[in-house]
Amino acid sequence: MTLNKKINYDEIINRLGYFRTKANLSMRELSFRLGYTEQFIKRIENKSVELKVKTLLDFCDVVGITIQDFFYLGDQYNKNDKDILELISDLSEDDTQMVIDLIKRLK
Repeated sequence: MTLNKKINYDEIINRLGYFRTKANLSMRELSFRLGYTEQFIKRIENKSVELKVKTLLDFCDVVGITIQDFFYLGDQYNKNDKDILELISDLSEDDTQMVIDLIKRLK
């Protein structure tokens, strides 16, 4: 996983499809949950309608992720990865280094 990868509009649209599928939602169901017409998400994913920030934020709420998850992990999203990052962020600097050293030895 490349963490510093720049993403373009096509990648954002790909991530929409990825997270929609991961949440087991059809385009139709997602459109309804967002309060739009049946074809709304299809038009966004086909790039005939531009995605607005508000829609992206609402989308993240519907599929149960944060906007940080959407941009940071993209299609590499894994709940375990997120949980590990949150746990590590709560550790002291020494404990964090110990975990890093352990992970390096396990590679």
